[in-house]
Amino acid sequence: MKNNMKPRSIDKKYNAIEKCLQILSMFSLDKSTFSIKEICDQLNFNVSTAYRILSTLEEYGYVSRLKNKDYVLGTQALYLSAIYTQSNHLEQIRPIVDFIRDVSGETCSFFVEEDDKRICLYRAHSRDEIRHNIEQGSRLDLNRGASGRIILAYGKRQKDKKGFYKDIRDKGYYLSINEHNPSLFALAVPVLSNSHKLFGAIVVSGPITRFNEKQKSTLLDLLKEQLRNIVMP
Repeated sequence: MKNNMKPRSIDKKYNAIEKCLQILSMFSLDKSTFSIKEICDQLNFNVSTAYRILSTLEEYGYVSRLKNKDYVLGTQALYLSAIYTQSNHLEQIRPIVDFIRDVSGETCSFFVEEDDKRICLYRAHSRDEIRHNIEQGSRLDLNRGASGRIILAYGKRQKDKKGFYKDIRDKGYYLSINEHNPSLFALAVPVLSNSHKLFGAIVVSGPITRFNEKQKSTLLDLLKEQLRNIVMP
């Protein structure tokens, strides 16, 4: 009888990799530092296991240990981010996001799709005192918000022959007003390659009190002008 059992050493290797990823996945914008006790309590690890994994992650630069012995993400995460940006030809997006913010005076963001989420990859906040609670790296529902609608319209729902997402593609933009935050507007356009492959969505957002048809037209002209400066393979 054929033995389909994996060697125990392979099981241990996969288990250790999973534990590493579980620890790294704990870090967030809301909580960026953890003690070894917090890690053990949340993941149900024993102290020796957690310490061994953290020591390995520290050795490779994925976490750093502070003087108070708490752990934070290390600089290797930043290096991987740079590789991601370069390999996806996104280095040209950051200055465009900043430029749109500077010209419009509103917050500008760039979102990409990951699984069933939209990830805020770049964000340039408005310089006024009205701030949004979304930061770079935030993971949000894909089926909400202006950027989510654009990503779906040009992505998973691109084959729709009629209806909501077909209407978005016909217009070439999506305007979100009075959806999940009635005090804000958001205007999004797709970032497409010459072959119409979707790379993400650029969004301008701000307080609804200073939004009107003239502002909408001005922002759309600005967004479309900047899209012509983006060259995707």
